[in-house]
Amino acid sequence: MTARSLSRPSPRLLTMGVAAVLALGVLGEGGAADVASAAPSATSTTTAPAATAQPPGLRFAPAAKTVQAYAYDGHVYFDSAVWMASYGEAHEFWAKRDKASDPVTLTRTVIRGNKRTTTTAPAKIVDGMNGFKKGLTVTVADAKGNVLSKKSRSLCLSGEERQRVEPTGNTEPVYPAWCGGSWFTKATVSGIEQGWATKLDTYFSLRTTRTNLRMTVSISDPVADFLGLPADGRSVSQRVKVVDECGIVDCGEVGEMLLGEPDEGFSTLAEGEDAAREERRQALTGNAHSGHGDSTESTHRTNLFTLQDGQEHGGDHPALGQPGSTPSNKEPAKDTLPDLVAVPAWQIGTERDGRVSRLTFNAHEWNAGPAPLVVEGYRRGAGEVMDAYQFFYRDGKEVGSTKTGTMKYHDAPEHDHWHFLDFAKYELVKPDGSLVTTSGKQSWCLVPTDPVDLSVPGAAWRPEATGLDSACGDRSALWLREVLPVGWGDTYSQYQTQAFNLAGVRNGTYRIKITVNPDGNLHEQTTSNNVSYRTVVLGGTGGKRTVKVPPYEGIDTELMEDGRRRPLLPVHEGGRCVGCAP
Repeated sequence: MTARSLSRPSPRLLTMGVAAVLALGVLGEGGAADVASAAPSATSTTTAPAATAQPPGLRFAPAAKTVQAYAYDGHVYFDSAVWMASYGEAHEFWAKRDKASDPVTLTRTVIRGNKRTTTTAPAKIVDGMNGFKKGLTVTVADAKGNVLSKKSRSLCLSGEERQRVEPTGNTEPVYPAWCGGSWFTKATVSGIEQGWATKLDTYFSLRTTRTNLRMTVSISDPVADFLGLPADGRSVSQRVKVVDECGIVDCGEVGEMLLGEPDEGFSTLAEGEDAAREERRQALTGNAHSGHGDSTESTHRTNLFTLQDGQEHGGDHPALGQPGSTPSNKEPAKDTLPDLVAVPAWQIGTERDGRVSRLTFNAHEWNAGPAPLVVEGYRRGAGEVMDAYQFFYRDGKEVGSTKTGTMKYHDAPEHDHWHFLDFAKYELVKPDGSLVTTSGKQSWCLVPTDPVDLSVPGAAWRPEATGLDSACGDRSALWLREVLPVGWGDTYSQYQTQAFNLAGVRNGTYRIKITVNPDGNLHEQTTSNNVSYRTVVLGGTGGKRTVKVPPYEGIDTELMEDGRRRPLLPVHEGGRCVGCAP
């Protein structure tokens, strides 16, 4: 969203998965070196230059023969040390579609020096924006060879963890750290740079008490054929050493970390909340990185940023240490402006909280470029208010700024950070456009959560490496910066008090209206694409309100992850999930 060396813009993004949290106790600082290494072993006589002599192509990189898994609460959590490396050439993958209802086309470009060779993947092995469908299989067997688990998922040849395998490779990775997108993503890029390896996403859990296990990671033959993997190089088998996590860390503390509070925009399992409700909420709100309903991608998903407030991180700024600009009312140059676009609401549902029924939805706005949206807040005295300024960049250099609005500290259990007040507005309107009600949330901390179109001019493939990072700040902050890079959008899941309160709203047809830059305070290329609408039909009675959502441009955005339609009844009633799919 998670083992990233980035800082977290406070509670709104997805928290780390179980494995990511527990792995901290298993590996510790520098522990990754004990799990996998792309370097020759200490007993090897291979010298560094010999690494460059390997024939070009994709193949598994050297990895540990034994990996650690960790036991916690009756489960064993696995995450192998298997890497896919690109020797002597780069492999670049583009997933594209013209509109949301079109099938995704996946191409691979092999880059060897100045030569580029592009081929198109067969449709049957393409999993939307998520990579190669069922391309990766993880099998766990006991000492006698009995298979305890065999699971397949999408293969994404980008990753959060990268390591170099050749000294001739790029000094830094250039491709995004994950695959995927939202319903309205048009184009994403992934890949492995020449001389680099990416750790494959093999995380999963298994309920077992056995400790003598073997784990095998394999690439499916159809995908391996397309990628050119040799017949004898399509799987890696490793012995698994199971470690009792409670013997390493305080399991009570880990449990608190795992349960957590519902986060703004996305949620974890809240204390006292049953698992069925949490599963339902995830089905309602979706994941900022989720794809279509039949995706085979791993459910161990992470957000772009797991940021720690106030930390400096990421790549060097292109103009590190340059003098700041003096704020001015002068009209900024066109090529330094973003283009903010409102996407129609999606993953729409109803929920009940006591006697209150609400209409929940995902809201998404993105920047079509060609310049990033950069907003900074400067504290106004001792009060919990900041003056917000928009900054303008050209080729990575700050070239101007202007006063643009206000930031306020939002003191709430699910927030506790600073919000920009001038970004978007969410309204429920009648078909004639007249206002019915507004959502309970009308302020934001801007963070890139989803790629929308990484093919537009100026798109940032790795926002975390630009030096322009988003942070939401704590109560004591004097200054903060919030950024929406070119090609990226920010998804908010509007549920609980952030959704539309349906009290007094009659059954019938309405539209969810999303407006980005509603007051025109932000400078941008055009305002012609700042408003979107999504039709909804409300029904039901009392606390059992329902909603029907007609498809948008031929796509049904209301499907669950497994392709089933979400139920129309309330989320939770009397301690049980009402209307939830079996």
